[in-house]
Amino acid sequence: MTHTSEKPRIRVPSGRYRVVDSADHLELWRQVDKTPTTAVREASVDGQQITTLDAMHVIETATKVFGPMGIGWGYRIEDERFDVGAPILGNKGELIAHEQTHTIRLVLWYRWHGERGEVTQFGHTRYIYRTGTGKWKTDGEAPKKSITDAIKKCLSLLGFSADVYYGKFDNKDYTQAQQAATRIAVAEDQDAEIEKLRQDYADWLKRECETLRHQIPHPKSIELAASRMIDRIPDKASMARVEPDKGRDMIIKARDEGIARVYAEKEKTKQPQEVTQND
Repeated sequence: MTHTSEKPRIRVPSGRYRVVDSADHLELWRQVDKTPTTAVREASVDGQQITTLDAMHVIETATKVFGPMGIGWGYRIEDERFDVGAPILGNKGELIAHEQTHTIRLVLWYRWHGERGEVTQFGHTRYIYRTGTGKWKTDGEAPKKSITDAIKKCLSLLGFSADVYYGKFDNKDYTQAQQAATRIAVAEDQDAEIEKLRQDYADWLKRECETLRHQIPHPKSIELAASRMIDRIPDKASMARVEPDKGRDMIIKARDEGIARVYAEKEKTKQPQEVTQND
């Protein structure tokens, strides 16, 4: 008879069973989801500003986690083709050719806790196309770029650099937190760098608390400001390598004191009017 409290088990290649805790399902994800700011950059694609990810960063991270390519992880190409795109017209409107996109279907395999897994994704690269200046271009490195594109997509499904795909680098506080983590990682004196970041965090908390206590004139505005501050605390605390709970409690206390101050001031302004009416 199986008890409901018994943890699930899976069969491993050796034929034995391994206990699986549901918390294990995100173990790999949490290990690889953060990206240093040195591995991202801003780029303009079709008029849009996007955050691009350095392929060598995720390849290096995969090697750290799984082992050397070809032993701990690797890939195979299952399909490759050139897809026909928009028509290319001559000066008189006659059809000359078509734009082309190189496409591959790539299977990425890896070993994790003694088990083999596979992820499949497509990679695409413009091969023959019109540039932004109106000139036609043939990209001879399209197949290589498609492989890189597919590898990044496959690894993203495992959680690699998930913060980039979540769009977290669009958030200023998150970007600053990752910049701080990068500075700590490369600093000669890491303790001194952490202490500086902690002082910056403490100064920020003090300024925000003072604003809530003394500078905002309406209770609703105080609540809204406090809510925004609390949303920022996790990234701010992460920069300082401290737990966010204490900072959150400080903001809540300052919020309550600020609201109490507003109501006290309103009561104080009513008192002279009441005295005059009684007279």
